[in-house]
Amino acid sequence: MDDIASTTDNSAITSELTSETPEGGNQFSRLWIRLFFLMIACAILYFPGTKLYRSQKDKAFKSACKAAVEQEDWKGLLETSNRWRNWNPQQGDALIFLAEAHVQLGEFEQAAERLGQVDDSYHGALQALAARAELLYIELRQPYAAEETWLRMLNVNKLADVPRQRLIYFYAMSLQRKKMLDLIHESMQLGCEPLESYTYLLIVNSLNFSDGLVLMTRWLQSAPGDETFEVAQAVYAAKKTADNAMATFGIQTLIPGDRSLLDKSLQKYPANLEALAIQIDFLIFEGDAEQVAKLISQASPDAEFDSRFWRYRAWLLSNRQRHQDAADSLKQALELNPYDWQARWLLADVYRKLGKAAEADQVAKLGRQGKELQSKLFELPNARQLTEEVAAELIDYLRAIGPSPALEAIERRL
Repeated sequence: MDDIASTTDNSAITSELTSETPEGGNQFSRLWIRLFFLMIACAILYFPGTKLYRSQKDKAFKSACKAAVEQEDWKGLLETSNRWRNWNPQQGDALIFLAEAHVQLGEFEQAAERLGQVDDSYHGALQALAARAELLYIELRQPYAAEETWLRMLNVNKLADVPRQRLIYFYAMSLQRKKMLDLIHESMQLGCEPLESYTYLLIVNSLNFSDGLVLMTRWLQSAPGDETFEVAQAVYAAKKTADNAMATFGIQTLIPGDRSLLDKSLQKYPANLEALAIQIDFLIFEGDAEQVAKLISQASPDAEFDSRFWRYRAWLLSNRQRHQDAADSLKQALELNPYDWQARWLLADVYRKLGKAAEADQVAKLGRQGKELQSKLFELPNARQLTEEVAAELIDYLRAIGPSPALEAIERRL
């Protein structure tokens, strides 16, 4: 056997042995075949980098990380998960343990960075990205980075409910009406709208949050000079009353808060719809038609798709005794936003001036229903906690208005 192994022409010897002693040659061939497969098996089991070897090593690292978590050994978890990650950069579980260690050590920025490195195909990608977004939104006060992460979650799964809920809330809080409405309508079409969508849809023209001013001030620290946050901050400040409550518009009384930020915002962003809308609300309350006309004229082109500005035009037209034009403008406002009770309230007044008493009474009744519903929605602890009574009134209101995406969605949900 040693002689055979040392011979330079093994194939010739094998051929010779086979021809001279067929039975012995076949045994020799079978022996080499067995040795060949044995070597393959050894490579699969023990050679670093093979699938089984990596699997066993991953299990060992995972067990060590779990043990560190149970013992609340966060520095040990950080070290172990780091070694795991360095050894297998594609291992998503290592990133999760690594992020957990950073969170427990108060290193939120590092935790968010690690969670952001999770691959979209990772089995826990949505949970990891949701945790990252909350770290960015709450701890690190980086709402735009959180928004980007929520949008990434929707790319992973367009039906995911958490990113839709958080995005709708963020857009509502920062008074980004168009983004909020677009996302709500898309969610309704897909059949995955969060429950609070209906609340925000009905109060879209009067979005108000008691902590809005505080949040906008904080966010401006991480995004200084941001138009959206500066304007929202100004709006919330202007809506504050002397007793630190929130001002109410278009019902009975209005006690304006600090309007200095609003004035600055209008100087800096003269076409911004949110800054213009709140200022026009004040001016309409004060009866200043000349300034209302001036501010309407400087609105951005997006005002054509904003029901509030059609209502403002209608008020101005009615003030100028152009009642039929005012009625047409209000119909356009309701076409854009059929849930705008204030537009119906004003339309009822215009109809009376046109001598259409029956139409006025019908529109006024629906406007009153919307006004009362909005008041009850504002009294809820949060937009998601609809009571049975309020939910029933909301459905009645939608049915009274007529066919709409919101009515179709809520009836499907029921």
